[in-house]
Amino acid sequence: MKKYNFEIDGKKFEVEVNLISSNSAEVRVNNKNFDINISNDLTEPKKAEPKKVEQPVQSNPGDLLALMPGKIIKVLVSEGQKIKMGEPVIIMESMKMEQTIVSSADGAIESVNVSEGETIEVGSVMIVIR
Repeated sequence: MKKYNFEIDGKKFEVEVNLISSNSAEVRVNNKNFDINISNDLTEPKKAEPKKVEQPVQSNPGDLLALMPGKIIKVLVSEGQKIKMGEPVIIMESMKMEQTIVSSADGAIESVNVSEGETIEVGSVMIVIR
């Protein structure tokens, strides 16, 4: 089980995440348990004036794409390293918040396409896992 500490709007949260599979997880937030279903369906309800954003095309499930622009704070893996799904690989800052990017698949790091301090755009392939 991976442990994280979050601060949202000045409130602190201790979060533990246990990925069961690619579509389910057990999550404990401040000692309260939740069973989570994970969906890859990123559709949102239509708004009055929707903003048209071109979604990146992910050719391989092991390609970690930037879903929003940001700055790479720390790269936690190196090429050739074996990793498991859900393992943290990058810490980035986006919209004034630190985000931990986790592996989307089991495998080995084929390439790390970002470096610490680099600013990335939406759709950039940050890491390739095979």
